[in-house]
Amino acid sequence: MSLIGYALRQAKEYYDNDTYDHAIRVAINVADNPLIPDKLMDLSISLAIMHDLLEDTSYEEYNTIPREIERSLKLITKTKNEKYKEYIKEIAFYKEENPEVYWVKIADIKDHLEQTKTLTEELKNKYLEALPYLL
Repeated sequence: MSLIGYALRQAKEYYDNDTYDHAIRVAINVADNPLIPDKLMDLSISLAIMHDLLEDTSYEEYNTIPREIERSLKLITKTKNEKYKEYIKEIAFYKEENPEVYWVKIADIKDHLEQTKTLTEELKNKYLEALPYLL
């Protein structure tokens, strides 16, 4: 089974239409990133598609998460008790070890900032304050 195929099937099953569209836009941003090496592209695209599954849906299939994406999916998932700034700092900390998480988070923030119809001042400030930790 292909990792991207698995990610797409899970996204179709668990996301609502808006979240699915967001995940696909993030995946496209990742696919367009020339800094991501070919050997990490499938993992990065799959993670982009799945990046909101654990945080925003009822997806709890820890035993079925493919081994090659499990750590990345856990790193990109903000826990309920975690402060956003600390979460972003952790992603930055693991940038060398798990660069796919870093690239997907950058693409995720980019997509949120581009959605001007739904972007509130509060969300805009949240994402803009996170960027210096990642860049």
